Amino acid sequence: MKEETAGGLSDAKIVVAAGRGIRNKENASFLEETAKALGGELGASRPVAMNAWTPMSRLIGVSGEMIAPEVCITAGVSGAAAFYAGIEKSKFIVAINTDEQAPIMKKANVAIVDDFMPVIQSLREIVKEQKDTLE
Repeated sequence: MKEETAGGLSDAKIVVAAGRGIRNKENASFLEETAKALGGELGASRPVAMNAWTPMSRLIGVSGEMIAPEVCITAGVSGAAAFYAGIEKSKFIVAINTDEQAPIMKKANVAIVDDFMPVIQSLREIVKEQKDTLE
C-alpha cells in the first residue's frame, strides 16, 4: 500500500493555507473543515506546523510541499519567501491578512485586509447556501 505523503495536498485543486495569524490549533481545525467544505485541502506555513497546529505533512514551501492548485486561499500568512515559493505556481491566490504590508498581499491576485475569521465564516456560509440550492 502506498504511503500517503501529504493527504492529497500536492494534487488539491483548492488549498486553504494557514499562517501564524490564525492564532491557535482550534482555528487550524476550523480552516481544515473549510478546506474540506470547498473540496480542497489544508496547508500550513512553517510556524503553524512547528506549533503542531497541523501535522508537518501539511507544510508548504521550500522545505515542504510545492503546490500548484487552481485556487490558494491564505489565512494569516505573512508570505515569507520560503513559503511563497511553495504556492507561486497557484493559478489564483487570495490573501487574507490584517497587515496590508505583509509580503503576501502584494503577490496575491486578491488581497483582503481583515481578520481571517469573518471572511472565512462568510465564505463557508456562501458554500453552504450553494450546496443547499443544488440539493
